[in-house]
Amino acid sequence: MSYDIGIGSCISIDGDAVLVKLDSVMVKRLVPASPWRKSGTSTLTLDRALCSVQRKPAIGSEVYLDHAALTRKARGKLDLDGDGVLRPVDLSQLLDNLHPQPAPTPSAKGRSTFGRR
Repeated sequence: MSYDIGIGSCISIDGDAVLVKLDSVMVKRLVPASPWRKSGTSTLTLDRALCSVQRKPAIGSEVYLDHAALTRKARGKLDLDGDGVLRPVDLSQLLDNLHPQPAPTPSAKGRSTFGRR
């Protein structure tokens, strides 16, 4: 199954590097032992090739990663405290215990009686 995972807001794009202001849920997935942090405190630098093909990264917009790209070796650099200290992280951890539901099937539309007399 192929799907995209939203991880936070794009701060900048520099060549093949994308800088993301992470949501706190994503930080907890990457560093489970860390205490809770307010969303936007931590940043992640990752390779643009990991981003969704359908939803390309754009500054100020949500960054979506391709599920299939995360199943392979996917590394990033996490600035946990927002202080410029980078540490390597395995982005495949974002997939741990993630079980997306299939899209609902469209419901059959009946004939409307609205406006009929």
